Order: sequence, then C-alpha cells, then structure tokens
Amino acid sequence: HKEKQPSKELPKLQALLKKRLPSEVKEQIQQDIQNIKAGDYGENQVKFTLRNSYMPMYILNDIYLKQGNLTAQIDFLVITRKLLLVIECKNYASDVRIDKNGQFLLIRPDGSKQGISDPTEQNRRHSDMLCHLRPELKKRCVPLVVFTNEKSVLRLNTAPESIKKQVLKSDKLVNYIRQLHETMHLSDFSDSEMKKYADFFLHLHTENPVDYTAKYQKYLAPSKSIKSKTSEKKEFSCPHCKKTVCKGAYGWYCSGKCGMKIDKVYGTSLTDKQVTALLNGKTAKCQTKAGMTTVFPEIEKNSYQGTVSFQWKTKLL
Repeated sequence: HKEKQPSKELPKLQALLKKRLPSEVKEQIQQDIQNIKAGDYGENQVKFTLRNSYMPMYILNDIYLKQGNLTAQIDFLVITRKLLLVIECKNYASDVRIDKNGQFLLIRPDGSKQGISDPTEQNRRHSDMLCHLRPELKKRCVPLVVFTNEKSVLRLNTAPESIKKQVLKSDKLVNYIRQLHETMHLSDFSDSEMKKYADFFLHLHTENPVDYTAKYQKYLAPSKSIKSKTSEKKEFSCPHCKKTVCKGAYGWYCSGKCGMKIDKVYGTSLTDKQVTALLNGKTAKCQTKAGMTTVFPEIEKNSYQGTVSFQWKTKLL
C-alpha cells in the first residue's frame, strides 16, 4: 500500500486566516480548506473500503505520473488479480445527475443546477497514459469515478451506457470489482506479477506539491503603486455589461458590479496576464483543481440560491 502524505497546505492556510486580510479573501481560504478536507475524507472512505475487501490487491494512493508534457494525478491505482483500476474520487454535497448527452450536473437542494467537467473524460486520459506505459495492460485497465458522499444521490437513469459503466457510489465499489473478476475472462496475475506492476508505477511516481497559499501572497503585501500602474494600462470593458473593468488592491472587478467574475474561474484565481489576454479576446490556460483548463473569452451564466453571476467559459483539457 502506498499512503497519501498528510496535506502540508492545511496548516499554511489555517495560519493565513489569522492574518489581516479582507473578508472575501478569508472566505476563499476557508473554501480551500473545506475542499482539501472533503477530498481527504472521500479518499479515506475509498481506502477503508478497499482495505476491507478481503481481496488480494496493491493500493497506490495519490500517484503523480509525468511523461513528456503529459501528467496524471491519480487518486487510486489498484492492482488486483486481474485488473488495473484507475479510480478518481469525487465528494460532492449536492446530488449528481448525468443527462442523456453525458453532461454532469450538480443538483442543489433548491433545485438549481450547475454543470461540471466530465470526470470520466479526465480519468480516461489517465488510463490512456498508463496503457501507453504498459500496453499489455490495455484489456485489464478499468477507469472508475467513485462518488463518496453518503448523503448525495447519483442519478443515472438517463446517462449513456458508456458512462454508467464508469461511475458508482463508494459503497458499491467492492461488489463491482468482484463482478468484473467474474465476468472478465482474463488469466490471473501471480503474486510476483502484481508486485512487479505496483513497483513499476510506484517507481515512476513523483511528488507534485500544490501551493494553495501562493495566490494569497499578493494580499499580504499589496503593491504601493497599483493606482499609478493601472492608470497607464489599456482600459478594458466588461464582457457582460460593457462597463469599465478595473484593477484594485484585491484583484480585477467590473465597475458596473454586474456579477461578472473577471479574475476567477470556479474558485481558481487568474493571473494578470491571463485576465488581460481574455479581455483582449484571446484564450488562456490555467491549472484548476480539476486539471489543466482552457478559458475562453466568452461568458456563461451561473445561478445559485437565487444569486446570478457570470464567468468565463471553460473546458477541461
């Protein structure tokens, strides 16, 4: 078993909360803390389930692989007697529905909906990388997205069959693995073969530290000449309401207060270079929690609990 290392970011983020920061920045920090804790909780559930499966397996938790320009951050890589399971964990508090077109939607308690990136597509790319590294495992490689929140409901009635086979709740995981073992006509790995593959991927693993605190450093020591520098720059218009876009001590904002999030996409802060590129009608790329994402100079509308906001359109690479 390869254990996930305890997060070094939580103590850093908690220390930031004690600093003198604007309330909206502290809200972002608290959201980061909540996301890390929710992710760790969900992974611990899956780890407990696998460890108590009474099936021989190697469990590699939190594996980061890199090959050329390609990377894969894998929550669980599990080698059983027959299979290589590539598991992505998701811990959403909302119900999740997958429509007939394969679109993933979060259904809030108030009935509002929010589209999210397709986690099966992200996991497929991870599987493709593994199969490229070890082509002989292609028929044995099974990508799975496991939803770990006990209270949320996974609605699959209208989902395409290809996606239904890849998503499930964590309490169904072990039974699903057993069914695969019974239905897939593959020879068993020996103990030495299982260990060989586990050692192979473990040897390729490298640490991928994510610095959640870096984006908050600018709030600790804001520039003394922000006003003068901003006045020298080109004037931009909000892509939604066409009012002037300004840059203040705490980031970019629309002077018309129309609800357009100028320098954020799904909670991820954009750099000045990325913001100016988008305002100039060009695409940008940024690293979000879901992975490398393309941001387009187009807007999309979000509604949550009666509040309407707008943000840049995105697509997970």
